[in-house]
Amino acid sequence: MISSLTSLEQRLGPDHPRTLQARHKLAHRFRAQGDFGQALQLFQANAAGWSRSLGPDSAEALRARSSLANCYYAAGCYDEAIQQFAQVLEHRERALGPDHPETLRSRGSVANSHRAAGRPQEALGRHRTLLPDRERVLGPDHPSTQATRKNLAATQAELGDDGSGDLGIRGYEE
Repeated sequence: MISSLTSLEQRLGPDHPRTLQARHKLAHRFRAQGDFGQALQLFQANAAGWSRSLGPDSAEALRARSSLANCYYAAGCYDEAIQQFAQVLEHRERALGPDHPETLRSRGSVANSHRAAGRPQEALGRHRTLLPDRERVLGPDHPSTQATRKNLAATQAELGDDGSGDLGIRGYEE
């Protein structure tokens, strides 16, 4: 598969869409095999390639950077994941607006990364502000809203906060 990528890079160039798509698939393959070093290199190259070819706020560049952040998260490199997710969030807020589902997804990724990094208090605040926005934009029964509700409740439990008086988990126990 690496030889196919090398061939595409030589024939079409490193930033051609077909090359970038092939690199993305290869990066996911390495990630699935647990070879995070190789996967991160490929995801980084891909994010840079999409940013160069279509601009840093393009949907493709933001997806590539989100894949990079997810790989950092999967590798247990939570601070790097937070940094990448926060940058993606900033770009999505600017390009798509604060209420776009992809922007909301990025907010959830930042919150989840803070919790994984051992900063549940930071995660709690982020989940508390995200939940009403997801309820308003996506509806209370949307899977992403339910996931945020569950993440909020789990973070509260981790902190020993039962959520009483907190409207953030309304409906979770129903």
